[in-house]
Amino acid sequence: MKPKVLIVENSWTMRETLRLLLSGDFDCTVAANGEVGLAQALSQPPDLLLSDVNMEGMDGYELCRRCRQEPTLQHIPVVFVSGYAPRSDSDPSLPVPDAYLVKPVKPALLIAEIQALLQRGSSPPPPAAPSPQPTNKA
Repeated sequence: MKPKVLIVENSWTMRETLRLLLSGDFDCTVAANGEVGLAQALSQPPDLLLSDVNMEGMDGYELCRRCRQEPTLQHIPVVFVSGYAPRSDSDPSLPVPDAYLVKPVKPALLIAEIQALLQRGSSPPPPAAPSPQPTNKA
């Protein structure tokens, strides 16, 4: 079964380009804005959220913030794909995505980044150190 990727992008052309590009490796659903994307994520949580940053209404940062506040979504990796460099104002209130890629993104890089994030999220936790065995000195 393919991992589920939710693409939230306000540009129809970019949304469809990303969907077509990723559909060979991932089960893609799309949303045209942050509000619809959040509703879709809440009703059918994806394995990864791929979002534009600059969108009318709820932008990518607010979408990321809202996802991180939802117990059912907070574990989902968030990838921003934007035509603009990351905000450098270092506003501590801005949520930090798991990856930030600037358009145009090479398809191989985008797919590799998504796969790495999904693999990181699905890998089992490292084994716990064995607890010391009690010694019976009688």
